[in-house]
Order: sequence, then structure tokens, then C-alpha cells
Amino acid sequence: MARPWRTQAAVLLGYIAVAIAFSWPLPLHLGTALTGGPGGDTGAYVWNQWVFYHELIEKGSFPYFTDTLFGPDQITDLSLQNYTTFADLLAIPFRAFLGLIATFNVVYLLLVVLGAYAAFLLAHHVTRDAAVAWTVGLVFGWSPIVVTRGTGHFSLVATAPLAIFLLLLLRAGERIGARVAIALGVTIAWASMTDVYYAIFCLLIGTAFVVSRVVFP
Repeated sequence: MARPWRTQAAVLLGYIAVAIAFSWPLPLHLGTALTGGPGGDTGAYVWNQWVFYHELIEKGSFPYFTDTLFGPDQITDLSLQNYTTFADLLAIPFRAFLGLIATFNVVYLLLVVLGAYAAFLLAHHVTRDAAVAWTVGLVFGWSPIVVTRGTGHFSLVATAPLAIFLLLLLRAGERIGARVAIALGVTIAWASMTDVYYAIFCLLIGTAFVVSRVVFP
């Protein structure tokens, strides 16, 4: 019987291989190509990562405000911007040795892999079958809606919080405790740092889960 850590490593390596295959030939051009046109939403998400790093790391300031748009005399509040904070944080260590475009592409691939892996964890909790769960993660992580979002709406590629939130709900239904309750709250915050829609989706999932338990105890 395979050790748990070996199973988890094999699952992740499998998803990384699929991510490379599905995005091919992007891995050959990480520093020079994007999956969407820079003149549209893709360019805005690249700018998100640049300005977040610029404000937080290069200037040491709070990254939700910037003077890079209208000059030092007019600070812009980015709190209502679709800022993809989680992706921006994930990008920080890569910027030390990769350029902006390569970092953006690596983070994009990592977000897809994380979404697939989160779906695997959820499916494995339900089925206890690693092969079935891996297939679920594959179908979820590279579903048409996720793949098409990778050409522009990159915040919606970060699907991992949705699967993790439902997984935690299932665990809470089995045995409620402070740890699970805190984890649920943290996951909603995580979802809000990927895309505000996903935080709302978590609340809707939670509402549906509670209603289902009341109607079908």
C-alpha cells in the first residue's frame, strides 16, 4: 500500500504534467507569451501582479494604494479593484528569479493545479478512491469553463477555495468544531482574495448545505 505522502505527490505530479500538456506550447515561451491578449483583461491581471509587487516589495508600502496611475499627488485606492491578491502573493517568490511575464504564467499554471488538487481532496473524502478522485480533479481542473477563463478572466481560474470550502463543510457536518469553523472563515477570506464572486459562491454553497441538512437531516 502506497504511503499517503507518495500518493499525494503522485497526484500533484500528474496534475502538473496535465497542466503542461494542456497549456502547450506556453511552457516553451513562459517569458514572452500570454494565453490572452495584453490589450484586454489579461493585461489588467498582469498589471495587478506588477503593481502589487512594486508597492509591497519594492516600495515597502501598503499594496492597496498606488501612485503609479496618476502621479504622486493623486493616490489611487485599489481596494475595489479585482486585485487577485492571492495570486499576487503567490507570485512574490518567483519574481526574484523570473521576469514579470514568466511569473504570471507560472502562477496561472499553479492556480490550475491547485484547483484540480482541491477537487481531488474533496472527491477523495467522499469516495475514498484515489483513482476516481484523481479523475474528478482532472475533469474539474480542466473543465471547459476553467480553461476558457484562462484566456482572460484569470481570477476565475483560482477555483481551489470552492472545493476546499465544500470539503470543510462536509467535515463540519460529520463533526463540528472550532478548528473547522475557523478554517471555513479563512477559506471564505481566501476565496475573496481570488475573486469576490467566489466568496459569494462559498456563502451560497454554505446556505445550500445548511438548508439540505435541515430538509434532509
